[in-house]
Amino acid sequence: MSLLTLNRQNLEKTLIAVGVANGDGLLVHSALQFLGKPEGGEAMYLDALLNVIGACGTIAVPAFNFAFARGEDFDPLNTPSEGMGVFSEFVRQHPESKRTSHPMQSLALIGAQAEELAGRDTPSAFDDSSAFDGMLQNNFKLLLLGADVQAASIVHYSEQRAELAYRYWKEFKGRVRAAGEWQSRSYKMFVRDLEIDPQLKLAPIQSALQDKKQWAEQPLNFGKISLCSLADFVTATDELLAKDPWALIGNRAEIKL
Repeated sequence: MSLLTLNRQNLEKTLIAVGVANGDGLLVHSALQFLGKPEGGEAMYLDALLNVIGACGTIAVPAFNFAFARGEDFDPLNTPSEGMGVFSEFVRQHPESKRTSHPMQSLALIGAQAEELAGRDTPSAFDDSSAFDGMLQNNFKLLLLGADVQAASIVHYSEQRAELAYRYWKEFKGRVRAAGEWQSRSYKMFVRDLEIDPQLKLAPIQSALQDKKQWAEQPLNFGKISLCSLADFVTATDELLAKDPWALIGNRAEIKL
């Protein structure tokens, strides 16, 4: 497989073709290795996105790091994201980036709504009035840059509300740096039950969106760019889970229900 390059003009053209528009708020998950070698590095992706969505748009990326669950301190300014990809970490480190306070499931944001969303601090990252909830209320879209639907973190919003049997609430306590000083805080997550080890498979959500023509996709080099609204994603997920709480578990046949 030969290495293809990707320039800003072609990226912007593809973003517009898939449905990204001026003023959009975007939750971006990425796997850039499938899109070719970017001319200008990770900065080219950010520049292209900001140019297409304009001054009224906002970009959010997952900046998750679960070290807090292992007893480590969380500093929103300096704790890196882990396993979220090079673009998420690039956005997190950008001088204009704002980060939410949840020490395990944070977001890094740039744009018109970044400061307001980053200021939301809730016990769970997917609670009412959280940054994720705020993106839903503000009509954000889910943008997958090379990543597939399996990366979509918004699925946890629906899982939490469905009170699924393969997850349970767990509280975590530790130190978080806020307003320039260390504070003792408590946060929670709706964690997977590792004794049964449920394996999430999100393809049924994409299929449901495609059936309703709510999923757009464009090829780009060795990968693709996909787009849907967060609200449509949540609705499709809620409907699947209402019919079958185990609809997204790929290894359900191995689990004793």
